[in-house]
Amino acid sequence: MSLIPLSPLICAVLAAVLFKLWRVCRALQRNSLRHLPGPESPSRVGGFAWQFWSTDPTEMHEEWVRSYGRTISYRILSDICLFTMDTKALAHILTHDAVFQKPYKVRTYIAELVGLGTLLTEGEQHRRQRKVVNPAFGPMQIREFTDLFLQKACQLRDILSLEVAIHGSVAQVDLYSWLHRMSLDIICEAAFSYDIGTLNVEARSNELCDAFRLVAQSVTRMSLWPMLRFFFPILRIFPEEQSRRFAKARQVMGEFASIRIDEKKREMEDNKIGKQVRRRRGDFLTLLVEANMGSSLPEGQRLSDETIIDECRTALVAGHDTTAITLAWFLYNVALYPNIQEKLRDELLSIPTDHPTMEELSSLHYLDCVLREVVRLFPVLPSSLRVATEDTTLPLSEPVNINGQAQDRIWIEKGTPIVISILAINRDKSLWGEDSFEFKPERWDNLPEAVSSIPGIWANNLTFMGGQHACLGYRFSLNETKVAVFTLLRAFELELGLPAEDVGRTPTMLMRPMRLSDPEAGPQLPMLIRPYRRD
Repeated sequence: MSLIPLSPLICAVLAAVLFKLWRVCRALQRNSLRHLPGPESPSRVGGFAWQFWSTDPTEMHEEWVRSYGRTISYRILSDICLFTMDTKALAHILTHDAVFQKPYKVRTYIAELVGLGTLLTEGEQHRRQRKVVNPAFGPMQIREFTDLFLQKACQLRDILSLEVAIHGSVAQVDLYSWLHRMSLDIICEAAFSYDIGTLNVEARSNELCDAFRLVAQSVTRMSLWPMLRFFFPILRIFPEEQSRRFAKARQVMGEFASIRIDEKKREMEDNKIGKQVRRRRGDFLTLLVEANMGSSLPEGQRLSDETIIDECRTALVAGHDTTAITLAWFLYNVALYPNIQEKLRDELLSIPTDHPTMEELSSLHYLDCVLREVVRLFPVLPSSLRVATEDTTLPLSEPVNINGQAQDRIWIEKGTPIVISILAINRDKSLWGEDSFEFKPERWDNLPEAVSSIPGIWANNLTFMGGQHACLGYRFSLNETKVAVFTLLRAFELELGLPAEDVGRTPTMLMRPMRLSDPEAGPQLPMLIRPYRRD
C-alpha cells in the first residue's frame, strides 16, 4: 500500500503545530507566571489565540481584570502572557525599552508592509535611526505645515460643497474615504514635496493610492490563515491574499520613495535647495537626507538608502492612515452628539478668519478637549505587545497574590510576552472615574489625579504610547486634525448617514470605522452633510 504524498504546505503546518504542542507542554510546566491569577484557557492547544486574533480583546481584558485583578496571566499557544493594568509596571516597561521590546513576530509581520523603519527597529539600530529621523518631527518643523494642512482642508471643503450643491440641500458621502484621500495628499506633500492629487476629482487613479486602498480593504475580519502566518513565521513563505497586497503596496511605496530620494540627492548636490527654502517648509525627506549626509554624523551611524526607503514607507503609512482614522472618529462623535457639535462650532467661529495660525488654533480650549476625548476613547491601535529579552523583575504599585503571599514585584522570564491594552487603560474606571466609558469633553477641565500615573507622551493616555518608542509624528497628526475640524465644522452641519448602532470598528490592527451590516464593503463612514448658515 503506497503512502499519499503530502504537499510542502501541509508538512510545514504539521511540523509547526507539533513543535508548538511540545512547547506548550514545556512552557506550562516551567513558567513562573502560571501562579498568577487568570482565566482558564478555552483550548488546550491554542489557549486564547483565536480570541486574541479575531477580535479586539479589550472587553475581554476588562472582564478579566474585574474577575482576577489588575495583573494576570493567560495562555496564547505555547506562551504564557502577562497582562497588567498597573501603571507603575507599564511605566517600567515603556521606559526600559532595551529589556522590553516589540516581539520579533510582530515586527516582521508589520515589516511585510512598511519595512524596518524606526517604528519597528529595536536596540542600537533604533537609536541610530531615531537620531537621524527625530529632527524632522520637532515642534517648529511641524508648525511649518499649517498652511499645507489648511490648503488641503479647504480643498476637501470645496469638494464637499460641490457634492451638496449637486444633491440639493444635503448630500450623503463616505466621509472616511475623503479624509483618507486628504491625509494621503498631505503626507505626500509634507514628506516628499510631491502632489499625488488624490483630492483632485478629475485626476486619474494612481498606483500609490490604489495600493493604500487595497491595504485598507484587505481584511475587515481576521481569518485563520493570516493568524497562523502571524504566530508561525515559518509559514510566511506561503503567501495569501493579504500578504500579496502588502507586498504589492510595499513595492509601490519603495519605488515611489526611491525616486524621491534620488531627486533629493541630486537637488542637494546641485545646491538647488538652500537653507532658506528648507526653513520655509522642509519636507520630511529633505530633512532626513540632510541629517543623514551631515558632517556632524559619523560615517558609521549613517543610514543606508534601503533604511531611508523603509523610513519613507513608515511615514507614508503611519502619517496618513492613522490621522484619517482619528479624524473620522472625531467627526463621528460630533455627528453623534449635536450639542457637542454646536458648542464646538461656536468656538471655531470665534476665530475671524478661515486661515488661522497654529497659535490661534491652540487657543481653542474646547477643540482641544474634544480632541483629547477622541484620542482617549478611539485610539487607532487598541493594544500593543512587548516581550522580555532577558530575565527580569517587574515592579507593581498594587501587590498581587501569588501562592497566598502579596508580592509587589513579579519575576519575568526571558521570552515572556506582555500585552498592553491601550484602550483599557484609556477608559479604566479606577483611573478615570465611573463615567470613563462616556464621551465627555468637559472631563478635561477637572481630571482625576490618578490619571497622572499613566505613562503616555500626551494627554494622560497611552494612545501615542511613551518612552523611546512613543509616536514620533503625534504633533503632526494632532495639528492636521485640528485644522481639518476647524475648516469642515465651520462650513457644514454633520449627521450620521446610518444608525449609530450600525457603526463599528474593524477587527484589524488599526481600528477603522466600518458598517456592521456590510463588513465586506471595507472601512467607511457614511455621513449626511448640510451647509452651515449663520442666523
